Amino acid sequence: MGMPNAESLPLEDSILARLRQFPPERQAEVLDFVEFLAQRQPATAALRAFGLCAGDFEVPDDFDAPLPEAILRLFES
Repeated sequence: MGMPNAESLPLEDSILARLRQFPPERQAEVLDFVEFLAQRQPATAALRAFGLCAGDFEVPDDFDAPLPEAILRLFES
């Protein structure tokens, strides 16, 4: 019985079907490549829940007011 047509299989099944045809040393090369691709893929940061720190602090009304001159001079040094 021959291999099913690759277009008729879902992608993962098609990859596995082709992989199974390779000898173990070629399968190891494929695994190395997959691990290489996984390392290149940027890690996705988990989204933080909205309101996680609700009630822990308050933003003062003058939060965006200009800083005093003495503090501004510290940034210019």
